[in-house]
Amino acid sequence: MRNNKNTIFLLISLTMLLSPIFMIPSVFSAEIQVTDAPKSSQMLSNPIRVAIYNEPNVTQPAYSSYSTLTNNYSALIPLLSTAGFSFSELTTQDIYEHKLMTADYDVFIMADNLPKVNISNYVKEFWLGGGGLLSFDSALPYLFWERILVPESVDEGWGTYYAYSSATNNHNITLRHPITQNNQVGDIFETIGASINYMYWTAMQATTYGSDMIRLAIQEGSLDHATIVALDPPDKGGKIVHLPGRTAELNAEMEDIFIEAVIWACPRPKGRILFDLAHQPYYGIDSWDESADFPSRFETLRNNLVNRSYTIDKLHSGTSSNLTQSILAPYDLLIITSPYINFTSSEVSAVTNWINIGGNLLILGNRWQLAGTFGDRAANINYLLSSFDLKINTSDIGGSVVNYYNEHPTVEGCTQLDCSYSDPGLITYEGSAIPIWGNDANHIIIGAQEYGKGRVILSADLFFLRESYISNQNNLQYAINMINWLTASKAKVLIVIGDHFNPDPNDNVYRGPVARALNDLRINFYLTFTCSYFNLSLVNNDWDLVIVDEVVNIGYIDNYASDIINYMDNGGHLIIWSYRQQNASPLWDYLGYTYEGTTLSTPPVVYIWDTDHPIFNTPAQYGANNVTTSLNPFGTDFVNVTLHNNATGIAGLTSTSSVDSNAIILGVNGRAISNTFGLSEYYDDTDDSTYPDGLEIWTNEIAFMWAQIYPEAITPTPGIPGYDIFIVFGSIFLTMGLIAINTIRKKRIL
Repeated sequence: MRNNKNTIFLLISLTMLLSPIFMIPSVFSAEIQVTDAPKSSQMLSNPIRVAIYNEPNVTQPAYSSYSTLTNNYSALIPLLSTAGFSFSELTTQDIYEHKLMTADYDVFIMADNLPKVNISNYVKEFWLGGGGLLSFDSALPYLFWERILVPESVDEGWGTYYAYSSATNNHNITLRHPITQNNQVGDIFETIGASINYMYWTAMQATTYGSDMIRLAIQEGSLDHATIVALDPPDKGGKIVHLPGRTAELNAEMEDIFIEAVIWACPRPKGRILFDLAHQPYYGIDSWDESADFPSRFETLRNNLVNRSYTIDKLHSGTSSNLTQSILAPYDLLIITSPYINFTSSEVSAVTNWINIGGNLLILGNRWQLAGTFGDRAANINYLLSSFDLKINTSDIGGSVVNYYNEHPTVEGCTQLDCSYSDPGLITYEGSAIPIWGNDANHIIIGAQEYGKGRVILSADLFFLRESYISNQNNLQYAINMINWLTASKAKVLIVIGDHFNPDPNDNVYRGPVARALNDLRINFYLTFTCSYFNLSLVNNDWDLVIVDEVVNIGYIDNYASDIINYMDNGGHLIIWSYRQQNASPLWDYLGYTYEGTTLSTPPVVYIWDTDHPIFNTPAQYGANNVTTSLNPFGTDFVNVTLHNNATGIAGLTSTSSVDSNAIILGVNGRAISNTFGLSEYYDDTDDSTYPDGLEIWTNEIAFMWAQIYPEAITPTPGIPGYDIFIVFGSIFLTMGLIAINTIRKKRIL
């Protein structure tokens, strides 16, 4: 009988652990639901690396007056371990020594503690470089004092933007979101602590980031007391999440929210960048870059790159900061700007070898005699480039009108650079190096070289990317293009994509559904945004997968039908959506269909015909039988086609399959997926997963193709990065449940 009771107890416990957690609904849940618009997120990406601030001295720093600090985060450690995250505890001294880097950590946790003044800039530097911040309770003043959460804040924000309340420790969930995906709107949960830390929602809404902030929970019954707030800033820095309560103990509901918050805040970079401060550059990025001759010159450049899903670290000066293979290994790109300190021979060898195996280098130099020091700086650059075919010209000067350019992938969307701050220098090139920009064919200012598996770009003008000049002419666009090309030296995926105008403020083409899906799956890619430059890369490089997400104003993809067909005939893989499917082209016949004669200008409901197909359940478990959207940004939202015998439809406009009204088509022996509807505009969450439908299905389509190209990339456990989060966390909760049950049994025996 005792064994039967234990068995029943075990079954009941496991059932509860693997079922959704239901809480008491709020009487004002409907009102809460309409006050916040859902924002997008990305799916789980492993491994996630966490740094926790460990400062035993809980004396308030000078910028704070109202906080009661602790250094007890004991409840977080077992949660991070059980979730499979790697984590380290960083002291104030560790951070002062620049050990908080995005190459080593994804999320920095401030658990009811405040960074000391001497490291406040370095924590901010981590966030500005794309790292995620997760704060608990009294860590909130730092976010206001450093103007991270509210740029217009003049102090720690107490009384203006936040306060404490001991009225109740209960909270209401106000929005379903990846952080609160295990909850329903109106659910009530409790936090541990003598009082609740909350933000004045009305005041926060009136700030720069007000419309971008996401209110996920409130103090029970008070809509203006926001207790869980998330932010993905539209112009700079990584994601931010603030949670209530003390971290010495967490209730079960807060444990779920904490883990999901770490996942959401984790960056998924397109590339990792290292900016060299160790060799006394002429320009630095931020105002505290004291090793640079002139700090605070590349903030706009850095912010625009982070906003396009790159992360950026700085190599600070110090005896341990030389350029070595181990330091360079985590990065895709090294940026050097007119260094005053020369490189050692071992550094030259390390950089050269790193580039040969796939690293990439951007050097911004200048003309030789400016300010009397650039001769030495140019010589330092040329010494670093000893093995390359690019050099700074140390005898001639160029002109400021830079409108001569040669065809190169980095010139996409550009016709002229503004180098008028000071007459730029010139470069010399030979061998495999190529000229890109100049005053004319004989006066070249920027050139590039592919070396081994890596790439190098050398500019003889560093001023065109500095503050106040980077926004002139095509300077910023060219900067973005350079970084895109350099960090894609090992990419085997080529995409062409237009702006889809969805409601996410971060939705430039680098952060739309296709790019996000690739970043979530950790697949390196090269991005183009016009059909002509897409084709330039298509015919001049080898690609495993090509993705076309074509809207208007980027050209006509069917003009390049013969090149795409040739690529496919040579074993390529393709995923495509194009409004040009309404035009006759051999490309569409090749992919297995013909235009039927009907288009729709309103986004239709798309029904799933084959629910068992991996495109609807791997890695994201799509939980609805149709896909809908409330958006309507395109002129053509669906192109009706008739299938040939060599193609198969798995979704369409009718509830059952047919030869027409197909929306997702498999062709070319499964090596091509054709979407005949604008998948990227399907930004709603039809299956209530807390992720946009279009992001889920794009992720699955890419994963389906990637599994054909690299079958070893998909295994039952753990699967591709981004594998079904519900399976992952079901396993976590199951393990925790078994541990808890075993503990109960041991206590009974004792």
